[in-house]
Amino acid sequence: MYFKLMYVWMDCKETKSSCTRHIPIILKIPNEKMLEKMAIEEEAVRTSKAYQDKCTAVKHIPNGWLDVTAQVQKDIAIQNGFTDEMSCEIACNMLRTAHLLYPLNELLKTIPLYVRNNKANKGTLSSGDTAPEMDLYDFDGKTVKLHTLLNTNTQKTIIISATGT
Repeated sequence: MYFKLMYVWMDCKETKSSCTRHIPIILKIPNEKMLEKMAIEEEAVRTSKAYQDKCTAVKHIPNGWLDVTAQVQKDIAIQNGFTDEMSCEIACNMLRTAHLLYPLNELLKTIPLYVRNNKANKGTLSSGDTAPEMDLYDFDGKTVKLHTLLNTNTQKTIIISATGT
C-alpha cells in the first residue's frame, strides 16, 4: 500500500438540536514510496513540451507558472488515489516537501526539478557579522554603497529588500 489511512473525528453541531455528533474523516496520507512515484511522474510532466507551453502561455501573469504547476501536482495526487479535497491537499504539500520529510532519500533529493535546481541556501553570515559591501538602490534608483550608507548616516537605517521573477 502506498499510503496510510488516518481517521480524524470532527465535532459537528447539528443545527436542529443541541446535540453534538462525531463525524469520521478518512484521510489518505502518501508514504515515502508513493512520494517517490509522484515525484517521478511530476518530473516527467514538468520536463514535457506541453507543460512548458502552458507556462509560456501564462508568462504575462505574475507567477502564472506556479498555478500551472499546482494543477499538475493536484492532477498527479488525484491520479494516485488522493481524490478527496483534504487528502489531495495533504498529498500535494507532502510532494512539495518530500525532500525535507525524507532527507536520506536520494531519489527525493535529486529527481524533483525544484529541489535539484534550487540555488537558495542559508548563507554564511551570522548575527553580529559585518555585512559585506554591496550596491543598494534608493527609491529614485540611484546606487548607494552599503558601507557608505551605514557609516555616514546618523539616523537609524532600515534596509528593505526583495526579489522578483
